[in-house]
Amino acid sequence: MRQIVSRIHHSERGITGLETAIILIAFVVVASVFAYTVLSAGLFSSQKADETVKSGISQCQATAELRGSVLAYKGTANSDDCITKISFTMGNALLDGKAVDLTPPYYVQDDGTLKSPVLDDCDDAWTEQTNVTGSIDSADYREPPRSVKFVIGTLGANQVVGTEAFANTDLTIMNQVAVWAKSSAARTAGDLQLRLYDGGTSGTLAASMDFPALATNTWKKCVLTITDPSAAGMDGVDTIALYTTTASTDSTSIHLDEVKSIFTDGESVTLISYNDNNLVIDETAWTVGFSGGYEDDGDYLLEDAEKAVITVWLQDYNGATGVWSNGTNELDPFIDDNANHLGANDLFSIQLMPSVGSTLLMEKRIPAYLSPVMRLN
Repeated sequence: MRQIVSRIHHSERGITGLETAIILIAFVVVASVFAYTVLSAGLFSSQKADETVKSGISQCQATAELRGSVLAYKGTANSDDCITKISFTMGNALLDGKAVDLTPPYYVQDDGTLKSPVLDDCDDAWTEQTNVTGSIDSADYREPPRSVKFVIGTLGANQVVGTEAFANTDLTIMNQVAVWAKSSAARTAGDLQLRLYDGGTSGTLAASMDFPALATNTWKKCVLTITDPSAAGMDGVDTIALYTTTASTDSTSIHLDEVKSIFTDGESVTLISYNDNNLVIDETAWTVGFSGGYEDDGDYLLEDAEKAVITVWLQDYNGATGVWSNGTNELDPFIDDNANHLGANDLFSIQLMPSVGSTLLMEKRIPAYLSPVMRLN
């Protein structure tokens, strides 16, 4: 009997040892999984921390700062003496800092006229041609409040669809034109053209640009290249024309919205806003210059050792006539009525917001007496 019991106990010792080994292996596996999880979490946290640090450094490197005083200029707009423009000089805050893109939304022509790159906002109907019905569309647009629409009937190849005239504009510093386009039928590249004229369609053809392919009923921002910005007529463009290079036998529609010329360095990405006790202008009209003996390498990037003179235009200006004027509606970037003019003792602020980097905020007060030029400390 004792021998039998002894054999049974012997077998139990073997089973107990196996169970212990299994439990030990389980602990090792669990510990390994836990260690891997902790290690992975640590690596992920380190990666995120590294990305955050690099993002912060990039933001700091692209920070601009005010250099010197803010200047306010007096003018007469709509028979009222007021502050018509404000200028200030800025530079990169850090030595070897990251460049700040200061491509301006406006520019000053040779005659001193303040000019927007927008050639036509497409808020009014263009002049339609034979077998074309032109209108404005307030329900389908890309830039509010409306777009231009053409319904084309039977039309031969290389025919004008519609034209729009505007004041003479010097486009020799531009090398592209951007326009929103939409077609009710798919079109291949070159089916449509945008042409620029000096002296109307019977005058000098300054540039002819092919549209890219257009999908059916889909808005597309088309960036068209001006082959030769120095060509004859580019210094006095006064007419835009939409052409079709292919014949049309079926009724199709074409929408256009906001035709805009583009600087060599691209479109403006830095936003400057203005506000005072009476109004807010989210996107002001501003220009930039790198003159006055400052280093300038020919682009609109504010780089190390460079200084840029920013001018914010509160009123529109026609350099040819020397006349300041109010804005016409809330869609333009100018002060629209005399009651809101910036005048004596008024407090205002300007915010410069680059695409990368911190916002530069300036808060100033106009002196009690308006002089032609005032230094605001």
